[in-house]
Parts: sequence; C-alpha cells; structure tokens
Amino acid sequence: MPMAAAMAQDFKITMKFSHYKPQKVRLTHFFEDKQYLDIDSAQQNGNTVWFEGEGELYPGIYSIILEGDDRQSFEILVDHDNQFMTLKCDVQDIQKTMKVTGSEINSRFFDYQRSMTDFHRRRADLDSAKKKILDTTGGRIPDSSKAKVYDDQIDKITDQIKQFCAKTIAENKGNFLADMLDCMDASDLPLEEMYEHINFAQKGLIRTPFLYKALFKHIARGIEQSHYEIMRQSDMLINRAKEDDDMYHYISGYLLNFYRTFFKGGINEVFVHLADKYFLSDKDLPPQNREMIQQQRDIYASSIVGNLAHPVRMRKTVEGDSINILDDHDILFVMFWSNGCGHCDAAEKVLMENYDGLTKADIKIITVNNDKHSYETLRANTVKKDFPWLDVCDAEDTSRYREYYYVVSTPILYVINSKNRIIQKAVGEDQIEEVVMQMKK
Repeated sequence: MPMAAAMAQDFKITMKFSHYKPQKVRLTHFFEDKQYLDIDSAQQNGNTVWFEGEGELYPGIYSIILEGDDRQSFEILVDHDNQFMTLKCDVQDIQKTMKVTGSEINSRFFDYQRSMTDFHRRRADLDSAKKKILDTTGGRIPDSSKAKVYDDQIDKITDQIKQFCAKTIAENKGNFLADMLDCMDASDLPLEEMYEHINFAQKGLIRTPFLYKALFKHIARGIEQSHYEIMRQSDMLINRAKEDDDMYHYISGYLLNFYRTFFKGGINEVFVHLADKYFLSDKDLPPQNREMIQQQRDIYASSIVGNLAHPVRMRKTVEGDSINILDDHDILFVMFWSNGCGHCDAAEKVLMENYDGLTKADIKIITVNNDKHSYETLRANTVKKDFPWLDVCDAEDTSRYREYYYVVSTPILYVINSKNRIIQKAVGEDQIEEVVMQMKK
C-alpha cells in the first residue's frame, strides 16, 4: 500500500467470520436512546468484512449489524486509541467465540460480556426454578421451602454481579471501558452520588445510552423544585461538564433544549438563565443558532418580573372590537383564566369582592379568556361570568400572548406599572389573593 494511502486511513475495523454467508453489514453508533447509521455497507471479500475511512470514528459504543434472516449484532467500544482492530468469531455464537486483536479494551469488553451473560443465565435459571415452586404453593414461600433457598442464591449472584462490575472498573481505571461501566448504573444513585460515577472528561459517554439516562434522571428529580433550585442544579452539572468541550456543549445544549420545550411555571426563567449564561455570551455560537436562541430568550424574558410587558392586541370578548391590553392604565392587573377552572373561579371571586377597593387605588383590571374555543363560545362563557371589568380573548391565537406571558397554567396574574414594567406575578388563587390584599385601598 502506498504511504500516502496508509496515512489517510484513520480507522479500520476488520472482521473475519466463520460459518458466514456474505450479506450487508452495517456500522451504527449509539446516541441517547437511539442508534444512528455510520456506514451502510461494509466492504467484503469472502468471509472477511471491514469498515475503513478517513478521520477517526468519534468515541462511543458502536453496533455492528449483520443483516439476514436472524439479523445478528454485537457492540464494540471505540476511542482515540482503538481505531484499528480485528475481530474473529463464528457467527453461530458471536459472543462466545469472539477474539480481538489490536484493541485491549474490546478484548476485555467481550470477556466482561461473557461473564455477565453467565451470571444472568444462572440467575434466570434460579428464577425459573423458584417460579415452579411458587406455582405449586399458590405464591406462598414457607420458610422451609426450596424457594427460600433460591432467593438466597439469587441474592448471592446479584452481589457477585455488582462485585464483578466493580472489579472490572477498578482493573480498567482510566480507559473508556471503565468509564462506560461506571456510568452505566449511575442514574440509579442519589443525585450527588450519581455525578461521582460520570467521568465528564470522557466524551465517549455522549455516544452511549447511559449518559442520556443520567441526564434524564437529573431533570426528573429536580423538575418539581423551584425554578431557582433547577437553575442551581443546572449550573452545578454544566460546570462539571466543562472538563471536556464536547461534553460541555452537549449537556448545556440538552438542558437548554429541554427547558425550551417543557412548560411549567418558572421554567421560562430557567431557559433565560441558561441562554444568557452559557449561549448568548459564547462567541463561537453559529449566528443562526444565536438568532434562534435570542429570539426565544426575549419572548420568555418578557414575562419575568422586572422586565417590560409585551404589548399584545386582543379582542374584547363581549363587545367585539380589539385593544392593546397595555393601553391607558396607572397600575394594571392582567389575569389569565379558563372556563371550568375552580382555581380561576376562586381568584375571580377575590377580584369581585375587592373590585371597589382596587378601583379606588387606580388599579385597572383586564382578564384574558384563555380557552381554545371559537369566539362565540368564549363570548358565551364570559357573559355568564358577568365581570365588572374588561375581558379579552384571542380565539385565532394571532397575538402569541401565551408565549409572551408564559401562560402554561391558570389562573395567573401580572401586575404592570404605568411604564409597562411587570412589578409582580402571582400564580394560583392564594398568591393572587395576597397581591390583591396588599394593593387595594
């Protein structure tokens, strides 16, 4: 082979199969909970199959898929030091017969898989034996029963699995195999402990299902917390991810995108925080990405206390003509409500009972009918309410008020001063009542 060609070839995975009928062989990689195609069809010469190309394969778990009637597949690990390897096996039992040269971590990876397969087979056999006994006892487990013995044996194998995994991690400390196995069950641990089992300097974890699972758990465990706590936890995670540029960009991007599309009170503030702190200040961010993030950030920021409220034009629900809801006011209450919402009914009652006091305090009230119905239905629902203040709606959803005021639940009340700046925000009837009591004369 000419020297130039040898230097250009940056990866090559050679496979030599026994009992192999030539067929299409694909190479895919894992990303989050899916697999993505890298090479659709390997080169072949008889029983020898290979993938090769210029540029290194990105670190991660790759799957080699043998298309055919039984569509067999197996996984390999790839990192910077494992771009060239040869795999030999019998396709009738790939895992048992696999031999690897040129990649020590893959040789150890297959040893690990063979041992784990044996552990799980033995445990499955014990489970089956136990089930047979339970079927004869109606599900009861007498102390003297063999089922009790099986339980002890199953627990023993479970402990052996944990010990074997820990031993493998310890013996491979510093390589991708150890980092992958350490991360594999990290999501089952408490939040703070979970992070200690993720090597954030190991970019190969991005192309595994395990880092994604940990990220999902990170979000799920904090989503019911206040948005301030969500921001704190996000900062802590992103700061850890700064050990590697790819890891940092992946994790910060994942969080930003999640909070862009997950709607809950306060999440708009989380998105704005992430956008301002990690993205809009990034000089390397592509212009099209910056524009998209900036636009969404500005929309979400318009509903945050201290910022200017966004002017929106909506139709008067009863009279029929339209107005800009921010026109002509000293202090303005804007409350979003829904028909059939008991919390909204309670908040409306508070406003009704204190309407005179609010009016004397030069507070103007506008309510927004948030239901997604025809204008005729919205009008009928508002007429039944018989509000003493102005009610508006946007049946065609042309004003985008739900985005600009982040209306993800009702009732929600904004207090806006004469300069159209949001000075308070209340969610739910209890908070709304507190605001009313504070501001009425």
